[in-house]
Amino acid sequence: MRHIRLLRSRAVRVLWLSMTLSVLGDRLYGLAAMWVVYAATGSSSLMGLVAAVESLPYIVLGGSATVMARFSRWRRLAWIDAGRAAAAAGVPLLWSPDLPGFVAMLVLVLLLGALSAVFEPNLGALIPQLVEPDEVAQVSCLFDLTARVAAVIGQGCVGVLLQLVSEIQLFAIDGFTFVISALALGWLGRHTSLGRRAPDTGLTRGPRDGGVWKGGAQDGARPGGARPGDARPGGARDGRDGEGRDGEGKARDGRARDGRARDEWASTDGLQVVRARIVLRAHRRVGVAIAVHGVALFAAAVSTVGLPPLLVSRFGQGAAGYGLALAATAAGGLAGNLLTGHLPHRWPWLTTYCVAWTGAGLSLAGLGVADSMAAVIGLCVLSGLLFPVCAVTLRTHLSRFGPAARLRLLTVDQTAVRAAGTVGMLLLPFAVDAAPAEAFVGAGALLSALALLGWWVGRRAGEGPLVMTDAA
Repeated sequence: MRHIRLLRSRAVRVLWLSMTLSVLGDRLYGLAAMWVVYAATGSSSLMGLVAAVESLPYIVLGGSATVMARFSRWRRLAWIDAGRAAAAAGVPLLWSPDLPGFVAMLVLVLLLGALSAVFEPNLGALIPQLVEPDEVAQVSCLFDLTARVAAVIGQGCVGVLLQLVSEIQLFAIDGFTFVISALALGWLGRHTSLGRRAPDTGLTRGPRDGGVWKGGAQDGARPGGARPGDARPGGARDGRDGEGRDGEGKARDGRARDGRARDEWASTDGLQVVRARIVLRAHRRVGVAIAVHGVALFAAAVSTVGLPPLLVSRFGQGAAGYGLALAATAAGGLAGNLLTGHLPHRWPWLTTYCVAWTGAGLSLAGLGVADSMAAVIGLCVLSGLLFPVCAVTLRTHLSRFGPAARLRLLTVDQTAVRAAGTVGMLLLPFAVDAAPAEAFVGAGALLSALALLGWWVGRRAGEGPLVMTDAA
């Protein structure tokens, strides 16, 4: 398992272990929030309101590139995690099974959502800077593994924990995991060189390196070697780079280094802020992939709300059957992650991505026509196997962009999937209530059809050179 070997690096190991614990805490937090509200109110609609409130900041903040760029530093992410720890730990202190307690819960969930909406894309943008360019796929697999491990462990340990502590105290445990994460990020901030310029390396880019600049720029630093189009090699000099730009990332003549008008680029604390439309216009295949990702999360809502009634109505299964289906999906995801790093790169990245989502759509539709629990379990394992392929393929490609463009694209992707998933959670329950099996078939067919359409459109879309923006 090549991506596991990356744990030999101390920085990668510290971050991965802390993020695994943090993601596990998030699983407990999600279960606790839903269960506490339902136990106190008996209302499914109020459960849905909590989920919608938590997703709202992801949609709103996704449009603010400047806010996101301000936190693209390890130490600033550590402060965000400290804030998340305080918010999570505040729930046991402020919660009560009445209206004021419910309002307090909503406020804290909104705060946690806002902090997480800033944290997650910034973390994704910083992780590739811990490894060499040819290890980006492996490190993407490694951190995708955190979600897979948390899914497997979280389902099992929550039952044990609830025998020892109350549901509301799970928030305190989540707060503790954020504290560990904050300490790890603070350590990375002290032991990495984010913002420093690398020495002159005489970098070149060839057709086989996927557009990645090689030669050792670490933690977002731009290599000092000359790039095509640079007016002068050698990196920054006295606050200006080789093109005579000032601290706002603008040329002396008021234009960006590539000739764009100054209002198309901005700078926040040294990290250029890229307008999403500029990058997506130059990289239409990335836009197609993000659109397919949004459709996938929309369709996935049918499984979230529809699997329990499907198992009950068709197979007479209860909580045990539902837990078995979830465990099969989680186990498939874990196995898929371990296999993804070893897949041969024979297809273009968008082909791999769209084919995997097509298969996931067929698996989802298959649940609507499955005639036995064995078939359900098999389809759950298959879909679990495909999810890491989709996640790692997209994340690996986005990691090849420069730090500013990478952060912006990760933010756009996060916003798209959160918005689509929220819409799915609002609309698809009505379809499930009317006809559970047909809802699965329809959602799966929609995903497969649009994934294939995305592949077809992507084949005909032009693709410009990767945007290698600076992070000073």
